[in-house]
Amino acid sequence: MVRHGDAQDEDARQWSEVHLPELTPERVKSLKRAGFQADKLRHLAATKYGRSLVVSVLICFTDAYPQAATTADIARAGEAGRMITTRSAAEFEKALAAHGLHSHGTPVPSPDKRPARVTGGYTTRTRWWLGWLLIGFLAIALTSGVAALDLGFGAVFGGIWLIFGFAVIVRRTVYGGAPVPKRVSRTYALAALGFLVASVGAADAVMVLAGAQGVGAIDTERRETGSHNTPYWVCTVREPDGNYADLWGGRACPDPYGTPVSMVYMPNDAAGVWRPILGTDASLAPMVALWGIGTLAGCGLLIRAATF
Repeated sequence: MVRHGDAQDEDARQWSEVHLPELTPERVKSLKRAGFQADKLRHLAATKYGRSLVVSVLICFTDAYPQAATTADIARAGEAGRMITTRSAAEFEKALAAHGLHSHGTPVPSPDKRPARVTGGYTTRTRWWLGWLLIGFLAIALTSGVAALDLGFGAVFGGIWLIFGFAVIVRRTVYGGAPVPKRVSRTYALAALGFLVASVGAADAVMVLAGAQGVGAIDTERRETGSHNTPYWVCTVREPDGNYADLWGGRACPDPYGTPVSMVYMPNDAAGVWRPILGTDASLAPMVALWGIGTLAGCGLLIRAATF
């Protein structure tokens, strides 16, 4: 876990590496009154173009530079405002006026007219949150929904999606090509781990939450060959409602034909989509807890990564 103080030190180091003046408490307060958050300015300054915008913001709203703000500085400050804040044109003009400035006729579009994506900087707030929500929704769908049907398929494709989500959605859509802060990357990696851990207990959770417990019987077993020519056993059981289905997990039958066994199954699933699991609700509780903890941790860490 990255401590708040360590994150601030890292931000300060990155800020100094691009040769920008120190953000004193007074300057931070002045920027905040103008609608700019110091951490977002630091992220924006990570690119050459973004740094030029940040310099203009500092010229307009702080005493960091001795020169007076020019029309070009005001225009660039307005561009920075559209990229990393949600302030309207009127609010930006008000912030300028507080420093004895005005836009000199330079148009400052309202947030709903800002570009959908800006190279080298933040995207709009709407696309920011849509990007994070898409990652979270499909992560849960794959590592909980699909993994409940097939653990291997759900975990593998869930992992692929999480890697793709970071490489494409976080880097390009959320951060618009700007470098992703290390603390965001680390938190995202922990969130992905949480989702993948949850996939292990997804089938148990579905059965306990949506299925029923009952007593069925062992039917037959057969040997099949997997995609990598690996042999495995499949055990078929008769469910309490009379349907027949293969047991979850690919395993040999634990007892001879006709032996009564307790199981958690999906009633009236004649197609055998949801495979039963031997045991009771109580015996499956630890795996359900693993699924719950993994999913909650994944969601919580993903939200934290989005709100740094």
